Amino acid sequence: MKEFVATSELELGMFVAELDRPWLETPFLIQGFMIENDQQLAQLRAVCRIVAIDRDLSEARHQHPLPRQVDAPVRRSPSAELPPMPLPQAPTDFFELLRFLKQQESDPGQPAVDGGPVLAWQAAQTALPPDLLADEPPASCNKPEQTGVWAWLRARARDALGQNGVEEAFVDEGEVQEEAPYPIRVPLEQELVAAAPVHREAVIAVKEILRDVERQVPPDLGRAREVVGDMMRSVVRHPDALLWLTRLKRTDRYTYDHALDCSTYMMVFARHLGLPEERIVLLGMAGLMLDIGKLRLSQRLLAKTGALTPLEYELFKTHVESAVLILRADANADPELIQIVARHHERFDGSGYPEGIQGEQIGVFGEMAGIVDSFCAMTRHRSWRPAVSAQRALETLISQRNKHFSEVLVDQYVQCIGIYPAGTLVELNSGEVAVVVAQNRVRRLQPRVMILLAPDHSANANPHTIDLLFDPLVPGGNEPYRIVRSLPEHAFGIDPAQFYLA
Repeated sequence: MKEFVATSELELGMFVAELDRPWLETPFLIQGFMIENDQQLAQLRAVCRIVAIDRDLSEARHQHPLPRQVDAPVRRSPSAELPPMPLPQAPTDFFELLRFLKQQESDPGQPAVDGGPVLAWQAAQTALPPDLLADEPPASCNKPEQTGVWAWLRARARDALGQNGVEEAFVDEGEVQEEAPYPIRVPLEQELVAAAPVHREAVIAVKEILRDVERQVPPDLGRAREVVGDMMRSVVRHPDALLWLTRLKRTDRYTYDHALDCSTYMMVFARHLGLPEERIVLLGMAGLMLDIGKLRLSQRLLAKTGALTPLEYELFKTHVESAVLILRADANADPELIQIVARHHERFDGSGYPEGIQGEQIGVFGEMAGIVDSFCAMTRHRSWRPAVSAQRALETLISQRNKHFSEVLVDQYVQCIGIYPAGTLVELNSGEVAVVVAQNRVRRLQPRVMILLAPDHSANANPHTIDLLFDPLVPGGNEPYRIVRSLPEHAFGIDPAQFYLA
């Protein structure tokens, strides 16, 4: 439960959920943190007058962490809270789970070892309360108080500042709730088991769709929507599972990877904003289709490593029009889907293409697509440019606030993704290199990680996981682990196939 309080009333142990100004204009770069010392209190009081605190996250268990346990999902109903359903404990060896999933992908008929932890998860998956796996959205998504997305985003800022007055909701492009209705509903390990076959089907579907386009055959949008619907349900239950699979698995072509990246990140972004499930599916579909028009361009142009000539750039820009024509060939294509794809290269300052429209003419969903497309392109290796780290990509987006993209949506995306999203390679103060397994939504700078390389950067044969939330100590020292920096993919020659699911 959130409530707005004056900063003079803040105390240690409170969880700050919102500020009365953009997060990026304060010393606190990540939305949502626990007040743990007097310095943070002083900083808050220096830059803010009012903040929103979350009472549910301001409990003693978050101030003094207990040994790590897996939270059981809770069945929710409009009238009552039912007791939680017990689930098996997560394994101590996360890497063993990844090895099992990789084995299942190469040989789906291969039985698991009797008594293995994955069998217990699979049994628990079938025994979950029906509302956790149902196609219907949770009851909290069905509130009648729904407004345009832009109006909602403004209202959040206006409420935080204590301003009065009503602004016109001139954009009615989807609904969003005052509070995001999607809590983490299952443990990460359990959702990985459910998400792995979903991701496998998504890869197959993307290849079929894009090969149809290459052959001048209209893509099967119905098939795509079915797959995206399955992906959406996984994202709603636990977004880190599909983010992990999407970032760490590789196909044989950038086009396939980028389509899956954009689809997943669009849905994670939409979930963060609290959009209803049908809108999450719409945005997932848009992410999948953003670049289908590039398949009509020459491979020589797409593979060029140097700067494009003015003529080549004009040819390159035609991929947006080609994508629109491909989608319009399907009489049942959603007009909103077509509009999002048509506008994902428009920019807030009017410098985009193909129409050069600007500001809120682009629409919230079109801007979301532009932000996600840019982020995903920057964090994947290209023939003409190496990948950058997630942190560097976010810094680039921050530098484009109110230029290429609106301030409010960039800020929301940064808060959604966090500095260390699942799948990010990071260097620790021990000299070891790790990959982020899952974010910590109470202390965003202390995620759960799996250590891949030793301090001398030699590979660990059996990587182990540590949860930075509990301040584990660096071996042979008396200081806790902390992240020094994020790294781009393949840093230090890391081969994902050696460690996880590629």
